Amino acid sequence: MKKRIKEIRFNLIAWLIAGNMFVVFRFFGMYDFEQYFILKKPIEMELMFLEGNIVAVVNGLLLSLVDFFLDTPKFKRRSFRYILTFKSAAYIVTMFFSIVSIFVLHGIIINRENNLMYSLLYTLNSQYTIALYLYGAFISLLINFLKEVNKKFGPGILVKLFSGRYYNPRIEDRIFMFIDLQASTTIAEKLGHIKYSRLIQDCFYDITEVVARYKAEIYQYVGDEIVLSWELEKGIENDNCFQFFFEFRKKLDQVSAYYRDKYGIVPIFKAGMNCGTVTVAEVGELKKEIAYHGDVLNTASRIQDQCNAHNKPFLISSNLYKRIPRSGKFKIDLIGEVLLKGKLQPVAIYSVESTR
Repeated sequence: MKKRIKEIRFNLIAWLIAGNMFVVFRFFGMYDFEQYFILKKPIEMELMFLEGNIVAVVNGLLLSLVDFFLDTPKFKRRSFRYILTFKSAAYIVTMFFSIVSIFVLHGIIINRENNLMYSLLYTLNSQYTIALYLYGAFISLLINFLKEVNKKFGPGILVKLFSGRYYNPRIEDRIFMFIDLQASTTIAEKLGHIKYSRLIQDCFYDITEVVARYKAEIYQYVGDEIVLSWELEKGIENDNCFQFFFEFRKKLDQVSAYYRDKYGIVPIFKAGMNCGTVTVAEVGELKKEIAYHGDVLNTASRIQDQCNAHNKPFLISSNLYKRIPRSGKFKIDLIGEVLLKGKLQPVAIYSVESTR
């Protein structure tokens, strides 16, 4: 529901801005500054802005409805080109019927001979309608493109890049989870390269459905491994960082028949987590991204490597153990102090299991 509300809010804000800009571009540029106040009465401009905002709100709501109907697992598994093309076409067609319907209804209301066919023909041949539609088509393409690019970067990353927030390195407290497919080498040998890649694609699609629910951010995909991150407060709030892992396992259990039929296996993932202070910076020129630097990530990765050795699917560091509230939803047991690869001092690690 929160995701839907955010999408609707984004569509409404984007279209309200676009609608008001159209009125400004369309009418304020028709006359010189001095002539404008002679030829146009204030009440007429208020009506123009009102009409523009009504069209913007209707379009925002209708295109949110398009997003809702297209938000299916099957559609989201399509290629970037297919999604962008199909969605843009759906947006433009929906917007066309929206604009025509509004102006036909407006024509009837103001008694343009009170004739539906006349009002329709007048609307379709109106230069104002044509200009508005072409402008709306461009805005639809732009909004859809930005949405899809934002998904490719990861939610919120595009905004951070535009804002320049991390142009200069910053210090943050964050939680990191390295989550990896168990027995990946054996599975890859069994399935072969292409089928194994399809399996990883399916697993990563399923994990994205859980990411937003528990306020996680996908930092990187590395082969068959995913690196997730939380701002410290968001991660420990309501045990989000713990609940994410068990909800993902639950999701895979729910679709286990699909994986068994298609691949002959049900994927199982293991995870290691750590928290602490990292440096965050914008890096790259040809390919920009937000990068995290610090020993916190290396330790989280090494903890995940210990899952097989201790036969535990989910391990965390003592740093995170000290920070996470004791809600009673999870059983946390000390494994012991382990000398992780590349570390000079042993690190205490804990196993986490769900009590529900």
